[in-house]
Amino acid sequence: MNQATPPAITIERDIPAARQTELGVHGWPLWKDAEGSRTLTLDADEKSYFLAGSATLTPEGGAPVTVHKGDLVVVPAGTCHWRVHAAVRRHYRSEALSPACCII
Repeated sequence: MNQATPPAITIERDIPAARQTELGVHGWPLWKDAEGSRTLTLDADEKSYFLAGSATLTPEGGAPVTVHKGDLVVVPAGTCHWRVHAAVRRHYRSEALSPACCII
């Protein structure tokens, strides 16, 4: 019997301004998180663009990755443990949200 490989977190490091504009990251909601540990459960894949801080993210059954300012991260749906090393500020976009949800 084949066991499915758990979804992995993907990272684009130090994305340039043109890529940020292409994705519209600065129009996404802003999230701030202090140092510490927490477990989040996502209903759908979530993209984050890190404006500040660093964290190690470990999806359930997957490998940990450490992310920093300037990284674009896609966390797959499911449970993910966050260990925030330095206070995080990030723009985020959940695939579970309709685009209209974030228009102000």
